[in-house]
Amino acid sequence: MNQTDIKKYYKLFGYLNLTLSILFIIVSREIELTERIIAAVAINIGYHMLYLFFSSISKDSTRMNNKFNKNVGGIMLKLFSIFGILSSFIIIYVFISKAISLNEYLGLFAICIPFGLFLGSFSLWIDLSNE
Repeated sequence: MNQTDIKKYYKLFGYLNLTLSILFIIVSREIELTERIIAAVAINIGYHMLYLFFSSISKDSTRMNNKFNKNVGGIMLKLFSIFGILSSFIIIYVFISKAISLNEYLGLFAICIPFGLFLGSFSLWIDLSNE
């Protein structure tokens, strides 16, 4: 997978996230309308902010000041990228297991948030590997 594939999947999951947020507003009748709208906006912001945060970390030029910063910073960013990838899988597992065990299926409308985390972390990993 390369950067163009990641951007394609980011767009695809972004549209899916928007669709799920709109469905959340329509389907969840036991919550007030303002709370549903705020939750839908928070879901969308969470998806986009996690992707943008992780994918833009490697573009920081202060890491390139000297060789030590480049090497140590690269190692730390790779570990951070691995942490993001692993935590996205853990979050997906928690979302699904909580929805099944507690019969709270409305939580599955936020399932795209960990995909934003995964795509951003994987984009960071690819950027660091290409340096």
